[in-house]
Amino acid sequence: MTVSRPRTLITILVFFALVFCNISAGFGQTRTRTDSPYPSISKSVSWFTDIPYVPDGSTEQKLDLYIPTNRKGEPLIVYVHGGGLAHGDKAGDSLNPNNLQLLWQGYAIASINYRLIPGAHWPAQIEDCKAAIRWLKAHAQDYGYNPNHVGVIGESAGGYLVALLGTTSGTKTFDVGENLDYNSDVDCVVDLFGMSDLSRYPAETWTTLFGSTTADLEHAASPITYVHKCEPPMLIVHGTDDKLVPYEQAELLADAMDRTNARYHFHTVVGGGHNPFFGLNVNSKTQKFDSGEGGIGLFEDRQVEPLITSFLRRYLVSDHGDAASKRMPRNSEN
Repeated sequence: MTVSRPRTLITILVFFALVFCNISAGFGQTRTRTDSPYPSISKSVSWFTDIPYVPDGSTEQKLDLYIPTNRKGEPLIVYVHGGGLAHGDKAGDSLNPNNLQLLWQGYAIASINYRLIPGAHWPAQIEDCKAAIRWLKAHAQDYGYNPNHVGVIGESAGGYLVALLGTTSGTKTFDVGENLDYNSDVDCVVDLFGMSDLSRYPAETWTTLFGSTTADLEHAASPITYVHKCEPPMLIVHGTDDKLVPYEQAELLADAMDRTNARYHFHTVVGGGHNPFFGLNVNSKTQKFDSGEGGIGLFEDRQVEPLITSFLRRYLVSDHGDAASKRMPRNSEN
């Protein structure tokens, strides 16, 4: 039996009408509210930009501060941007400017710039980071955060620099310039896919950074050189498919901390690439990030963000002052 075309059309229209009614039934004339728990610690923020942390310094030696206005004495998290030590800015990027979501958890946030290559050779970069930490401690009373609870977070080249801040804490290494009455020690470190042993790269990689290439410079610039038992706890997150900073760099750092019994947690993102949100890979022909196959973003692993949050809470808020007695487990199998 042949069904007429008009009847077929009516049947199709009725089908779609029923489907639409079923879908829209859950949305028609509904009202919803935020479910608890919801962010309620910090309700507003004061933002201070382009503060020089070196008197009469370069345009790069500046920082931004984000301060919760309804609270005082909060821990401070210092963000150090990436960019291969040649690019990047304290303003972050449009996807995630400076981990600002941590503001709503009650932290004050500082984001720093530092001198970049080719304009400044190493160790200018780590000297600037340390100068910024000292300035932030010296001026804590002016802004209301706690100078004794300072954590650092960095991605890529920023991860490398915060690893250096951590491994040299407790010493005066790289401390030059102003505010030397204050130390540049930090209380915890979040190293996201940073470098740790520069000697594992081809020597010519660092010509621009050092102005020359020698094994002594590579050794002196590597975080693993300074690892010691009493350094602050470090969270290392690295992807196995990182095309820009090999996963081996994280393994080397964790191995060095094993040998000294330093505190750390090493979280491996299987298939993770060089970025929190999507994997980056350089096209050798165009020298742009347009070649694909860069791995997944580290935050695709749903353990990563809660791990960072709980790490900061443990070592900047909950257990501050007792952290030295705690051994952090190594976790490289997730």
